[in-house]
Amino acid sequence: MSQMKINHELGDVVIKTTNRVNTARLKNLVHEALDRYQDQEHVPVSAVHDSVRARYGDDYRSPGYFLRLYRQRAELTQARLAEMIDVRQHHLSEMEHNKRSITKATARRLAKVLDCDYRRFL
Repeated sequence: MSQMKINHELGDVVIKTTNRVNTARLKNLVHEALDRYQDQEHVPVSAVHDSVRARYGDDYRSPGYFLRLYRQRAELTQARLAEMIDVRQHHLSEMEHNKRSITKATARRLAKVLDCDYRRFL
């Protein structure tokens, strides 16, 4: 193993590499990624929260809000997620709209499929 140091104005990067790595190519990839990151417009998190809070109102940061957020992040439809956790799609829709509570057992099944903490749904 060898160590490669990449200097960039955002910071220094140290990577442990094997002998099979094309270090010149890797350095270019890291530089390009850091340059792209630097060129992106960054939106303050408070602006995102304010926008989402205005859109969802009282449902903001509710169990149903997080359920929909994590389901969409996983790119699953309600029907597919319902099938995966063995509930009816209609019930899942009610959970997302905070019309049906989410039991601890269901929260655990959801968390396993959606790769998150089950407590978000309680």
